[in-house]
Amino acid sequence: MTAIGFNEPLYILPFDHRGSFQTKMFGWTGTLSPEQTAEIASTKQVIYDGFKAALHAGVPEQKAGILVDEQFGGAILRDARANGHTTACPAEKSGQEEFDFQYGEEFAKHIEAFQPTFCKVLVRYNPEGDRALNQRQAARLKRLSDYLHTDGRSKFMFELLVPAEKAQLDHVKETRKLTTWSYVLA
Repeated sequence: MTAIGFNEPLYILPFDHRGSFQTKMFGWTGTLSPEQTAEIASTKQVIYDGFKAALHAGVPEQKAGILVDEQFGGAILRDARANGHTTACPAEKSGQEEFDFQYGEEFAKHIEAFQPTFCKVLVRYNPEGDRALNQRQAARLKRLSDYLHTDGRSKFMFELLVPAEKAQLDHVKETRKLTTWSYVLA
């Protein structure tokens, strides 16, 4: 059986942030105007220009890549692909506690439009968390994985965040108290 995956060194420059660019960097809320969208896209272009300058300065291209979103970085993704750069594009909605596809049922069409080297998802998942939430997310992840493995040209890039449950935090607090107390006694 041929192994699937990617096992080479790869250094990704991530600038796929959407909600944080909009609200934290620019202070904008709600639906963006075309001018605001263009301003964020322009900011991301500066980052991409830095990536290209790093390649020009000698960063090995086979070990470098970018992670940028379609919403503000579509032109960047097209340029990077045309120039043979490694690309990654997120498939998840930005800033959500529950993983869901940015473009809903149209997720595959959007992946195919850009054909990134990697299709990335960020998922918040705690095995001891909400069971129904975990099952919904796992079903979506399987759906994406199946699509990428059979029909897609992109590899699957998975970014996992494990948000602690209250009981887990309480346990750590108690453990820290005991450890600190034991340390003081020792």
